[in-house]
Amino acid sequence: MKKVLILDGGAAHAMAIAECLKKSGYAVAVACDNKNEYGYHCRFADERFLGLDSHQVGYAERMIGLLKEHHFDVLIPTSDKAAEFMSFHKEELEPLTGVLMPSREVFKKGYDKNELMAVCRENGFPHPLTVDLKGQEDHLSTLISQLSTFPYPGLLKPNLTSGGRGMTLVNSLEELQAVYPEIRRQYGECHLQRFVKAGGRQVKVQVMTDAEGEPRYSSVIWKQRYYPVNGGSSCCNVTIDEPEVAEVCGKVLKAIGWVGFADFDLIEDPTSGELLIMEINPRIPACVRSAFKSGMDFATMIADATFGQPLREYSYSPGKRLRHLGFDVLWFLKSPSRFKAKPSWFKFFGRDLYYQDWIRGNFVAFFRGSWGNFKKQLDPEFRKAKSGTNRKP
Repeated sequence: MKKVLILDGGAAHAMAIAECLKKSGYAVAVACDNKNEYGYHCRFADERFLGLDSHQVGYAERMIGLLKEHHFDVLIPTSDKAAEFMSFHKEELEPLTGVLMPSREVFKKGYDKNELMAVCRENGFPHPLTVDLKGQEDHLSTLISQLSTFPYPGLLKPNLTSGGRGMTLVNSLEELQAVYPEIRRQYGECHLQRFVKAGGRQVKVQVMTDAEGEPRYSSVIWKQRYYPVNGGSSCCNVTIDEPEVAEVCGKVLKAIGWVGFADFDLIEDPTSGELLIMEINPRIPACVRSAFKSGMDFATMIADATFGQPLREYSYSPGKRLRHLGFDVLWFLKSPSRFKAKPSWFKFFGRDLYYQDWIRGNFVAFFRGSWGNFKKQLDPEFRKAKSGTNRKP
């Protein structure tokens, strides 16, 4: 039996990934940080390994050591850092295991938000107006002409970041000049992007290509509620049928030269109704179980493609809703729309309703993972990292 190792496998969606892989005939192992994680107690996991968090120093050395000691046929990441590890260490990993991840150059072209915006600009793909600040030191004097006519407000965004870390709203050139040096010092190279006003949808698009890079399967997820309330992780979503936007995202991957799986974040401009490409996530997203339940088993697709096998036949059936119960409770406590939300927050059961942090038969995983999440919420550094867009201090 072929063995799959899920990296950062403590995540809630590692349970859904493991469930799909087991049904497809794969053996599943999870690499976790600690025991207070969903994936560690997932009943679909055959093996568990502790002390492996991709965000910690020395992760690459520990993972390569594990792979030399234990054989796995496929690696599947659940986080950006784990995906980055697979891409940047691809040559070291390939003699040890199966790696379906673009080379460092292609990976960076999609994952680096500034480079992605350049690809969109050059090819006419929908995206927000973006000014490249790369190469600028503490001062922006060489770009004053361009930045003084920029249609503020704008988002100052690090080129390489996740979860909204470092993103800062600026309302004028003066505000930009005030915050830029510190943001650049903390997070590295940045770009300035037109702020898309609230009121439009937040949408995610998943695309799987074949071995030649041709888009083969896709799904579209509408994030109906998210936590933090001002923009964060999905706590209620539904799969929808929008083949046009999925086709555009497939064309972006072809322009980059990406082969395998990718997940896109898009925001709808409420003034025009246009969905704008914001970023590419190089791994299976946290809210993917709704896509799985809609027939798009991307976990098995990745495993099959890693072996060079042709993709199996799948059929997309949208309309499947997914809630993250823990985050949705936090949303309820914080949102002024708690009693008028659509869909209703109080609907807990339904034929096409599923949960991200709860899968039948995984009570211990739900309890321990929820406890671990609660402990994280008590950490001020974690809350700061997940707080969404910063305002000018």
